[in-house]
Amino acid sequence: MSVPTPIEHLYLHFPFCTGRCGYCAFISGPPPADPSDVIAAFEREYAARGVRLAPLRTLYCGGGTPGLIGSEGFKSLNAASFLTFAPHYEWTVELHPATVTPELMGTLAACGVNRISIGVQSLDDAVLTHCNRRHTVEQALHAVAVARAWIPDTGIDLIAGLPGVSMGAWRKTLETVIALDLPHLSVYGLSIDDGSVWAKRGVPPPDADALCDAILEAATLLTAAGYERYETSNYAKPGFQCQHNLNTWHGGDYLGLGYGAASRLGAVRRDGLGEEIHLTAEEDALERCLTQLRLSEGFSVTDAVQRYPLLAPMADHWKKSLARFRAQGLLTTDYAPTARGYEVLDAMERQLLEALD
Repeated sequence: MSVPTPIEHLYLHFPFCTGRCGYCAFISGPPPADPSDVIAAFEREYAARGVRLAPLRTLYCGGGTPGLIGSEGFKSLNAASFLTFAPHYEWTVELHPATVTPELMGTLAACGVNRISIGVQSLDDAVLTHCNRRHTVEQALHAVAVARAWIPDTGIDLIAGLPGVSMGAWRKTLETVIALDLPHLSVYGLSIDDGSVWAKRGVPPPDADALCDAILEAATLLTAAGYERYETSNYAKPGFQCQHNLNTWHGGDYLGLGYGAASRLGAVRRDGLGEEIHLTAEEDALERCLTQLRLSEGFSVTDAVQRYPLLAPMADHWKKSLARFRAQGLLTTDYAPTARGYEVLDAMERQLLEALD
């Protein structure tokens, strides 16, 4: 396999949870008794993949629940031979509120972790219980305070469209979160995974119009409070965008290690189960190019064709389509999505691909 090296962006997946949220069917299981076993597995997989990591510009530890490996696990990770960092790197760790302790946060800070994302999801105890989130609102807010004391760049995730949440309650949640003055927020629309507990019980997905209204309310309140909606589901104060995810949305390569981790290396996309999809040059260019339509910085046909000359035959079709989207109020003058445009991104992308049919 021919891949560009060295690789500057690494994702480590920790497929461990103490339980399963109602809407989730992600690969997960209990953590191992010895956290160092997890790090040893990462090292073995890295050696077997036959690629080379450069000093990392970004490292993202996601899950699952990375915090379940505890302080000793992160000390082992920090000592791993495959980890070196470039200047001004970003190291993100996702945390479940129940795993946040002063001891763990002190260890993460000492290891060099400089960005935290906490899965709060809701600020309603009844909703959290219904989702089987295994934490309370009080625990979540305390976890945010503890994490910020050690690592100021701490943000949270919220889920819009959860059952039983009225627009008034959702607005109150957003106002509470805004008052925390966090540097970063992610707001995801609820999706119910196939095979999840809720799917098996026949819990219906959220009403599409109500979900759009909830996401629009989040966008309205958060942007008014000084957050930039820099990507479909992500909001940040100036200078606090997630660089790891920006690399992905800009079509950059990244290596994923751990059971359940995806990778994108050259023209090879690898899913979380290790299956590889070899893309044609055109498929590769289109995937890397069109993800940029998610971003607030706007989409440039000229830049896309300069980066991927084989897409030149698409240019006229794209320019006409983008102009039509702008006239419909779906894109700004810079061809960035408007609030309405964010709701129909998939449809716009399908129309941009029509010239291939």
